[in-house]
Amino acid sequence: MSNIRKKTVKKLAISSLVANPGKYAVMTFSIILTTVLFSSLFTIVGSLVTELTASSMGNIVSDMKEYGLLKTIGVTGKQVRSMVKTRAKRVCLVAIPIGLAIGCGIGGWLLPMIGKHINTVGADKGQVHMNIWIILFTVLFSYLTVAISSKRPCRLASKISPVEASRFTGKLKKNGKPKKKTILVVLSLTLSLVLLNSAYTIMGSFSTETYAEDYIVSDFCIQDSLLDNAGTREKNLCAVDDSILNEINKQEGVESVGNIYLSNGGHEFSPEVWDEIEKYFFSDEIVKMQIESFYTDEGYSVNDYIKELHNKRTIEGNTYGMGELAVNALTDIQTIDGTTSIDWDKFNSGEFVLAERWQYASDGFLSIVAPGDKVQIEGHEYTVYALVDIPMVVEYPVYAPIECNLILPEEEYLSVYGECSPMRTLVDVDDNNISSFEEWISNTIKDTSLSYTSKQTVIEDNKSFGELFAIGGAFVAVILGLIGVMNFGNTMIASIIARSRELATLEAVGMTVKQQKNSLMKEGFRYFTYTSIITVILSSILNVTAVKAFVNNLPMFSWNFSLTSLVLCLPVILVVILVIPVAAYKRISRRSVVERLRTE
Repeated sequence: MSNIRKKTVKKLAISSLVANPGKYAVMTFSIILTTVLFSSLFTIVGSLVTELTASSMGNIVSDMKEYGLLKTIGVTGKQVRSMVKTRAKRVCLVAIPIGLAIGCGIGGWLLPMIGKHINTVGADKGQVHMNIWIILFTVLFSYLTVAISSKRPCRLASKISPVEASRFTGKLKKNGKPKKKTILVVLSLTLSLVLLNSAYTIMGSFSTETYAEDYIVSDFCIQDSLLDNAGTREKNLCAVDDSILNEINKQEGVESVGNIYLSNGGHEFSPEVWDEIEKYFFSDEIVKMQIESFYTDEGYSVNDYIKELHNKRTIEGNTYGMGELAVNALTDIQTIDGTTSIDWDKFNSGEFVLAERWQYASDGFLSIVAPGDKVQIEGHEYTVYALVDIPMVVEYPVYAPIECNLILPEEEYLSVYGECSPMRTLVDVDDNNISSFEEWISNTIKDTSLSYTSKQTVIEDNKSFGELFAIGGAFVAVILGLIGVMNFGNTMIASIIARSRELATLEAVGMTVKQQKNSLMKEGFRYFTYTSIITVILSSILNVTAVKAFVNNLPMFSWNFSLTSLVLCLPVILVVILVIPVAAYKRISRRSVVERLRTE
């Protein structure tokens, strides 16, 4: 008998898809999930390949008899492979565009929220840009995932004989359950639940109030709107002009105002102090590594860099001018007197300067200078009164690997550098007038280049960040949950199809439909029991180890143990797990008992 031509094989493949759309729904949805996941930047290749392989194998179980019949009329193994591949391609033609549309939609929805937390200055920040190469790569990735997942089913379908095809069971155990699938299905369900619970715990630990209290150093901090934007090179260091300062001081409830000024330049040291700097600072291995990473290249070594500095006895850095309110916000203070607080009157005498600690050392900090050292600023000599840390919210947000930052009192700074406007202005307001002042400052700077930071703005900014984090975590968890549920569905469907004759026999000897459904539901309940136990154990372990460690390293989080998400989700999973076997059994029971008994 002559072989069927390629066009006929293709028509058979397509006609099967048209005639039996439900049979390929799981596989279609799997490909949609693959495309959505990747085009939304959440790529879980291993899980998806496993899921698509399971989908393909589930279809192979129900299609294998068809392939056996085709082989009896002359279809070759190569043509069977072609049929399987053609069906997969046709499903891809439907699923991938849907996945791209959903993925791009989700990306466009998330992008504005992500854009809020990215320091860029582009005019089209937060807008969606479609890139043909990204789309093509996504399509290629999704198709390759399907192709890889279909290899084993294709090979199995092409090699099987007509007799073996009529008795094909998908390599089930004696009890009718697919081999090596129970662990895979349980772990697939467990992964999504563990991830969801971890994300829920992190979100439940989010505390904007606590973070705002720790982050801000005054009720309000006013500065240029682009000062803290990493995407801006030129910073306005004199943004708060006299007109704004005068209006601030007139507002009701203002208790204190503190200005912060800044100039860039080098600081010169006496020979005696420089010898100490070379001995204790530039001899440190961490410092040498920093120099080697940022300042040296071929033919120019660390020693060359230090030699150049030695000849000048000068280190680049910033000079701050600070009022009393700003100085009171400095932390980790170590004074010349051995105290941990700054005497403002003594510091404001015009003889002293504060030095910021260098933050890269292996033991926590390493200072370029020490209390009591002499430094020169613009030809004026000062004594280092204390070592301090400048809070991130008020410091100049541009850093050099090696820099020496010094702080002068406000009046002394202005006498050295001349009259100028501050880089930032700190304002403390009594509790009864905070709301009215915030309303006033918000309206006042609305049409200017200024911005302000307050407890409320910090709370709002981090609240949106928390929402973004929650959406991302929930999205991944939902995708993984769908994959897990579909893995379970494929396993049960393959098992029920393979056991069709066995179930028909039981029905013929008196087992009722209700009893058979209960039996299948019990099997699903076993999956749920295994999943629940493993999920609770793994979630608890992960909660008190990795999640706790992660949360405790974030300033806006305070860890709290929680399994609430499992309490909410496990009942839903139970319903799904119980419904799928019943639905699958209902499908095969449409055929009569006699018809099912006649099937080998």
